[in-house]
Amino acid sequence: MAQGMRTKSGDVSSKARKKAGMKGDGKKGKYPIFDQKSCLSAVQLRHHGKGVSAAAVLAKASRWANAHNCGPCKAAVKRAREADRRRKTGMRKKK
Repeated sequence: MAQGMRTKSGDVSSKARKKAGMKGDGKKGKYPIFDQKSCLSAVQLRHHGKGVSAAAVLAKASRWANAHNCGPCKAAVKRAREADRRRKTGMRKKK
C-alpha cells in the first residue's frame, strides 16, 4: 500500500484524492484508485457520484487493474460492465 494514502482509520486521505482521484472539471478528487480495496470500492460505488459517469469510473479502474495485474479488480470491472449493459437495455439478470 502506498504510504500516506490512507488515514489510521483506513479512510482515503486528502493526499490520495489529489494524487489518485479523477481529474477534470467537476470531478476533482472523486473515486481515487491506488490499491485493490479502493479499486473495488470505486467499481461498487460507480453510480453514486455527480459529474462522473459510471463508464469513466470503470475505465479508470480497468486501467489500474491492468497496470497492476489485479485479477479480482479485472473480474469486478467485467461484471460491472455487464450489469450496466443489462441496466441500459432494460434486461434482467439471467437465472
